[in-house]
Amino acid sequence: MMRYRENISSLPTILPTYNDGCFKLYKIAQTDSVYPEEYIKLITESVIWFKELSISDKLRFEAEQREIDLTMKIRIPQIKQISSMNVLKIGNEYHKVYNTYHFVNNEGYKETDLTLQKYPNVRLESDMSG
Repeated sequence: MMRYRENISSLPTILPTYNDGCFKLYKIAQTDSVYPEEYIKLITESVIWFKELSISDKLRFEAEQREIDLTMKIRIPQIKQISSMNVLKIGNEYHKVYNTYHFVNNEGYKETDLTLQKYPNVRLESDMSG
């Protein structure tokens, strides 16, 4: 049986790099009380590295019209579990996921773009116990 051997020059040669920063991932949750309170819960202690992207003028304008304070746009290796119910801690600041976009780049690598917005009034799970 003959096997097709792909030309080595057509294989992906550019690995994506994510070296602009890293974040910790949190999940938005609510208490089970009559009047639920929102808090965030750390999902994993490990960090996820990202590449920072620019926010287009059109996207920034549309967000401002809706009174949404976009803070940054980043690219990470594809993680489909991340949604608008997640919060990222980058440095000492918290950012809520506004939008996620999953895709395969031209080199064949799966990636996710995250558009982030300001997340005010942060309450951690540890703050809820007291």
